[in-house]
Amino acid sequence: KTMYFVFLCFMISFSVTNAGLSGPRAVNGTEGQSVNITCTYGRYFSNFPKYWCKGSDWVSCTILVQTIGRNMTTSDGRISITDDTRVREFSVTMKHLTLNDEGWYWCAIMRVFIDLRSRVKLNIIENTSTAKDIWKDNTNYNRIWNIMRWIFLAILLVWGIVTARM
Repeated sequence: KTMYFVFLCFMISFSVTNAGLSGPRAVNGTEGQSVNITCTYGRYFSNFPKYWCKGSDWVSCTILVQTIGRNMTTSDGRISITDDTRVREFSVTMKHLTLNDEGWYWCAIMRVFIDLRSRVKLNIIENTSTAKDIWKDNTNYNRIWNIMRWIFLAILLVWGIVTARM
């Protein structure tokens, strides 16, 4: 009877693994921009910690950010997660997207035995204007340009002086 009870508990736990959590199957984001992913959960999971992890399969999933308390926002600076228990959903915001951010992610709820999870594919669309904008903020580029324009000015002055004496 004990084995039957353990087996029954395992099967019930396994069968409801994704029963209380849903998220989008795929989300598109643009390089350099932000994306917001919202996952909804059942009323029984309001008090459980939520998290966002990256990995093509569940075993290789690495937690990127997780909730600390109810109705609070937790952030690592670029990725944040907010759990709104009133509407039973948590949102993940990823800022300053790069092409390396593309891949498989998981909305997940931490439980004792088996975490609830919902797989999400994040597609990143290359932003062609990003490559041009990088040069505007690149401090090495600005330093080199400052040096080069002074060298160019000095060459012009020397050339002007030399040609004026002829």
